[in-house]
Amino acid sequence: MEIIVLNEKPEEVILFLTKNELGISLPRLDGIYNRANWAHVGNNIGLLNLVKKMSDAGLVKYSGTGVVRGPNWREPAFMLEGKYTFD
Repeated sequence: MEIIVLNEKPEEVILFLTKNELGISLPRLDGIYNRANWAHVGNNIGLLNLVKKMSDAGLVKYSGTGVVRGPNWREPAFMLEGKYTFD
């Protein structure tokens, strides 16, 4: 997961992490980017601002303490390209 976080746009990573109905909790998303030294987002406020922007666009939506797939969700580009293998 860290390779994807370091190599891909954060919007694409968040789309990937919300591909199933469960989505991802904000604390877990924060932890993923914290471990990657806030790659491409700067800090946790930058990450929260990005999630808010994606929510406003309908790509994700808030659900409790996390985010899930929104009505305008789309497949991340790196998944369409088959860029990574997932075991």
